[in-house]
Amino acid sequence: RRTARNRHGSQVLETVDRGSENDLIPVPASPLRGCRNLSYPKPMKPIRFVILLLSAALAACSAERFETVGRPDVSVRNACYPSNRAPLQPQYFIKLPVGAVRPAGWVARQLQLQAQGLNGHLDEISVWLEKERNAWLGRGDSNGWEEVPYWLRGYAATAWILGDRAMTEKARGWIEGILSTQRPDGWFGPVLENERGSRDLLANMVVCWIMQDYYDYTGDERVIAFLTNYYKWLAACPDELFLKHYWDNSRGGDMMWTLAWLYNRTGDESLPGLARKIHRNTADWTRSAQLPNWHVVNIAQGFREPAEWWMFSGDRKALHATYNVFSFIRRAFGQVPGGMYGADENARIGFFDPRQGTETCAFVEQMLSDNILLQVTGDPAWAENCEDVAFNSYPAALMPDYRALRYLTCPNHVVSDSRNHNPGIDNSGPFLAMNPFSSRCCQHNHGMGWPYYIQHLVCLLYTSPS
Repeated sequence: RRTARNRHGSQVLETVDRGSENDLIPVPASPLRGCRNLSYPKPMKPIRFVILLLSAALAACSAERFETVGRPDVSVRNACYPSNRAPLQPQYFIKLPVGAVRPAGWVARQLQLQAQGLNGHLDEISVWLEKERNAWLGRGDSNGWEEVPYWLRGYAATAWILGDRAMTEKARGWIEGILSTQRPDGWFGPVLENERGSRDLLANMVVCWIMQDYYDYTGDERVIAFLTNYYKWLAACPDELFLKHYWDNSRGGDMMWTLAWLYNRTGDESLPGLARKIHRNTADWTRSAQLPNWHVVNIAQGFREPAEWWMFSGDRKALHATYNVFSFIRRAFGQVPGGMYGADENARIGFFDPRQGTETCAFVEQMLSDNILLQVTGDPAWAENCEDVAFNSYPAALMPDYRALRYLTCPNHVVSDSRNHNPGIDNSGPFLAMNPFSSRCCQHNHGMGWPYYIQHLVCLLYTSPS
């Protein structure tokens, strides 16, 4: 229970039902941390509470006019937490800092299983997470690319939310190692270049998400300097060498979201202009009936980029393009149960029924895209799709103890074996079996699913209390 004053000065008592152990929706410890007009009442006897509740309800009804709206009002900027500065379009909701939302019930149990399972112990079995000569720790040139950032993003966020000291210290060790790799020109981590000299930016995009969480959790100002220097490197990179690899070209929206995050905290006037450079060099997700590629994860992750560009440009056609891709891929490749689409690894003409699966990475990336789009658009349909995937698709990709996962999971999934089911399933390999050692992307990336879902469970309204 908590009390607050409305804009007319009347005291309003709000009741938060923390629910039973089986409830699905956790409640944050302090959803309005940082607001000046919030206080917590002392415990009271039940009858006194009922009387006060009725009095407060009557006072609130007499002082305020309540109405149902499609989206929150964004005419006043929230003063409690960083949010979109001008010239960006205002956010309808603002995500609370990592650790502010403490899960309970069923969701908390999933996060605990994750910590006890594959994600929590992957560094003990994954060759990509060995520390010796690891380029992400500045110790050599091996074990470079996406695996370390993918794993650390979910592992660190799980540690912050659970408040697990051992996990937190391990995560800090990796983060300190990555911070130490930054060069004077702003680049950090391994250098992976193609024959034309273009650097692969995908893994660095993921690291930027890790640093966002780390800053929200610790307030470590080195993160701001680290990201500012890296974005200066990006600004100086020529267009002909920028976002020219298959993966980073498809997923430039990740870079744009971090750009907005950084601008909202620094007000650096050079940053909004960089958004235009990112948009023009990212794969084109704005065409009405043609996608830049048909990879299931690229679609789940990349389709939100036009909406993110809309934040900077105000171009509503870009916002509509994101809605179009979401609808188009589901119209073309089956309205399968569970919020996704039948693409296996790559969507193909003629393969669009419930026998087609979804890569585990795509489940968690779709959930994250939905959470971001809820903030950008205020449209509750994105929250609905996120929960559809989270509760009806994603858990089927993992063993109940979270110690193994499968690469592809289908709505009509009647067998889990290690045979090669290609071409019925795309691609070739033993990708229907539960295995803690296979599918190196999903093996490392799945861990961000529940922590990022939990981070977005409670979002503040954009409008500030007055």
